[in-house]
This record gives sequence, structure tokens and C-alpha cells, in this order.
Amino acid sequence: MLEISDIHASYGRVKTLSGVSLSAKAGEITCLLGRNGAGKTTVMRTITGLLAISAGSITLEGQPLHTLPPEQIARQRVGYIPQGRRLFAELSVSENIEIGLLACGEGRETRDWVLDIFPRLRERLTQRAETLSGGEQQMLATARALCLRPKLLLLDEPTEGLQPSMIAQIRDVVLRMKAEGLAVLLVEQRMEAILTMADHAVFIENGASIETLRGDALRAAPETLTRHLGV
Repeated sequence: MLEISDIHASYGRVKTLSGVSLSAKAGEITCLLGRNGAGKTTVMRTITGLLAISAGSITLEGQPLHTLPPEQIARQRVGYIPQGRRLFAELSVSENIEIGLLACGEGRETRDWVLDIFPRLRERLTQRAETLSGGEQQMLATARALCLRPKLLLLDEPTEGLQPSMIAQIRDVVLRMKAEGLAVLLVEQRMEAILTMADHAVFIENGASIETLRGDALRAAPETLTRHLGV
């Protein structure tokens, strides 16, 4: 479904990606792995149009994404949960969800579906986003992305800084989205999550993809994580 072919990108004069290729298929979780500074978040930003590529291509179901502005990429049903959540802090939970619904013209049915996934948010609809706990903010960021009814879900370090119970809830939601047929591209550092969830793992280093493994091959040789990630 998602195909990234030999993309290159820069921040000004600093080249950050120099040949990343990967695919993420419907109903599968693809983990994007690498050391800090390898370019994982930059790849996510190129998919969502927040950073232009200088070479290569990014397509979703055969349609180019890299030629579109960010708002049109979102309308292609690409849901993005960035590292750090990036909520509208002064707005309520309900207002953050409404903004998510507007992107693709979704309505009450989708709103109810999202709140059924995250019942805790239903209890906090009038509460300002900035007053939520870290785990609740991650729930809200995920809910907002799901309001697009995405075909492709991008998650950048979704469990960072969360307590174990919240990590388990986010994991369950990711697995549910996989079961519902979404293509999931996940940046994650926790070995347990990678080994239990990955259908495919793509390792990048210095802005280039260096190895792709099936999840079963990774589980059979977990030392690969140590070799590439130093963990």
C-alpha cells in the first residue's frame, strides 16, 4: 500500500535522507528502526508532506503523495501521530477530536467509534488537552489521527514516557488497527514491542535503509536489534 522508493531529503544544506526505501502493507505493522538521529522522524515528515523530498517517490495505493501539500495528504487517509503528540493544548478533548474529523469530513459515527476505542476520553470531553496525563494525551493524539478513518497510520514513538498500563493500551489499539486492515508504520525503541508486533522491520542508518527483515526472522535472531540499535 505505502511504497517509499529511494527518497532523499535535506533540512537546508544538511542532507538527512540519502536513500530510504520501504513498503508498508495493509493489515501489517512495519517497524522503522535505527539509532537516534538515523532519520526515522524525517521519514515520517516526508510521508506527511512536512518535509519535501529532493529525489525518489512516495506513493499510497499507487498514487503519489510526495507531490501533494500536507493537507491533501491527510485527505488521502494518512493518519499521523507525531512524537510529542502536538495537540492543541488550550482546546478541549472534544475540540481536538472535532478538528480531526474535519480533515476528511467525518461525522458522528466516526466520533463515536473513536470514543468507544478510548472510553476514558469520553469522560474528559470538556477538559483542556494540556491538563490530561501523558497517557491520556497520547490517547487523544491517537484518537485525532483515527478520526480520518485512515488507510495508513504513522506512529512516531507512541509509548515514549508512558507507564506500563498505558503502553499496553496503546499497543492494543495498534494491534486492533492492524486487524481492521490498516497499514501501520511504527517508529519504536522498546525491544519487547518490536519483537511482539513487527510483521516487517526496516533498519535505517545515516539516512539510508540498510536492511529489511520479516518479523519472524527478527524474532528468530533478536541479536539483530543489538547489532543495529546498540540496545
